[in-house]
Amino acid sequence: MKIRLREPTIAFLFLLPAFIGVIVFYYYQIVQTGIYSLHNLQHTADWQTQPFVWFKNYATVFRSTYFWQSLRFTVYFTFMATVLELAVGLGMAMATFWVSRWLGGILRAIIIMPWVIPPIINAMIWRWLFHADVGLFGYILVSLGLVDKPPLFLTEPMLAVHSVIFADVWKNSSIMAIFLLGGLAAIPADIYDAAKVDGARSWFRFRKVTLPMLLPTILVALLFRGIDALRTFDLIYGLTGGGPGTVTETLSSFAYKYYFTYGKFGLGSAYAIVVFAIIVGLAAVYLSRIRRNMRFKE
Repeated sequence: MKIRLREPTIAFLFLLPAFIGVIVFYYYQIVQTGIYSLHNLQHTADWQTQPFVWFKNYATVFRSTYFWQSLRFTVYFTFMATVLELAVGLGMAMATFWVSRWLGGILRAIIIMPWVIPPIINAMIWRWLFHADVGLFGYILVSLGLVDKPPLFLTEPMLAVHSVIFADVWKNSSIMAIFLLGGLAAIPADIYDAAKVDGARSWFRFRKVTLPMLLPTILVALLFRGIDALRTFDLIYGLTGGGPGTVTETLSSFAYKYYFTYGKFGLGSAYAIVVFAIIVGLAAVYLSRIRRNMRFKE
């Protein structure tokens, strides 16, 4: 007996395992974290036996000066890293189209290398490079006579903030370039040929042809990288641990400390839910603002 299934049913059956996985490993965890955040959980996750405190944990979060400090750093980090990654990624993506085909293939392979390095390994590499005693950057600066002694990249507050940003830009400019490579490849070559025939110079072609046609891809890439930067944890954990003090503490690393270091599961869950709400809210506002520019070819 043959069973004939319609195409929508077949599509649903293929999507069902992924849908179940998302429910079990993602949405269930969000609901559980939300339940934890409404209880006073100290070194225990047994919420059924602990006091129900309503929104007291959330009030503690918003009264905390450390929360607002970590929020300011997270926003600054996200803005600077995303803008720089867009500029660097766009430059790298366009460079692969300016050279011969075989050299472009080599450049694309080089571009993707930083992205494939695991985040915590990337953090360890940069921690060594920024080390005040044995770090490569300090050695080079001293050798060139630019400084008398190696800078304290990870212990001086302003240097630590921008060292973290620099390390993130080095790694994640690659994924930005990958996004933009796809957008650049989709621009018809005939448009550039017509612009050249009309006498348009390189800068004019870039401003009037490349950027407008690449805009939908840029907006999607900014959304992806912005959300990823807002929830940055691995780099901070491996590079500075949130230090010096709490200068480079992000919202995610701050929530992690309350949850796993201090054992305050209720308060840590409240921090996690607040971070989740901020990311979802900003993403919704961003999408509502750019929706009219999201015009992809069908």
